Amino acid sequence: MNTRWRQLFLKRIDLGLPASILLCVICVIAAALARLLLGVLGPTLPFATFFPAVLISALFGGVTSGLLAVALSIVTVWWAFAEPAFTFARPDQVHLANFILFGLSGLLVIALALVHRQLLFAVEAKERERQLLVGEIEHRSKNVVAVAASLIRQTVKDPQLADTLIRRVCAVADTRGLMDESSTETVSLRALLEAGVAQPHGAERMVLTGDDAQLTARQARALHLVVHELGTNALKYGALSQPGGHIAIDCRAGDDSISIDWRELGGPKVAAPAGHNFGSKLILVTLKQIGAELTPSFPETGYCYRIVLPREA
Repeated sequence: MNTRWRQLFLKRIDLGLPASILLCVICVIAAALARLLLGVLGPTLPFATFFPAVLISALFGGVTSGLLAVALSIVTVWWAFAEPAFTFARPDQVHLANFILFGLSGLLVIALALVHRQLLFAVEAKERERQLLVGEIEHRSKNVVAVAASLIRQTVKDPQLADTLIRRVCAVADTRGLMDESSTETVSLRALLEAGVAQPHGAERMVLTGDDAQLTARQARALHLVVHELGTNALKYGALSQPGGHIAIDCRAGDDSISIDWRELGGPKVAAPAGHNFGSKLILVTLKQIGAELTPSFPETGYCYRIVLPREA
């Protein structure tokens, strides 16, 4: 169900008896007016417009409102649309059959509406439990990261290497923050790139163009680590190591894949590396886990990388 509709629905679940009765009356009046308009166009079923009134009354007002809507609908049709009109004449067999059939159908509509309400409320309760659990897991994960950082600093004697390992651990953990800021279970590619490049290195050091796309949690975690590694390499050896250097990132979202072109400009002249260091191997392994491909190139103007990853449902 659409999130906005669910929020709108849930804000109306506790109307109270007076408001539920008022809602029921308004719905029946609206149904009667609609029935009059249909009658001008030609013959129609007597209760054609009253089923939505029963449904809305039951969904938003509950069982009392729904039952009252059924009763008011029968009375309205009996008085206004059964011949002779505007009298409570004794109904013939046809009208009596219509009344009984509508009453039974109305009860079925009310039952379905109540089942819908109960299922929706159960889903919302589960969602609240899930959010509470996610918050608890996030809190504990931060504690785990803090403990891991402490252990790394105590174990690794080289301060620079220790800081590198800690930043890599934090890069993976920080993806949860991006997901919490999203209204869905996906993460914006543009937001991820800004968090990975613009925030730590400065917005003026990144030029972001092209399309935005939604990444799954699995893709976001992997790509966040990859962007962190590319940014670290650019800061040490590439464009970000020079005052005037910057990174140009162009994203293109297709039906089946998402491509990211990373170009470093304004930095020192570069050449193809003799081999893969640990950071490069980490990037390749991480991208392989999400079925993505990396195509590097090394023009003198700066490092260039093309990442292509498949779209995931």
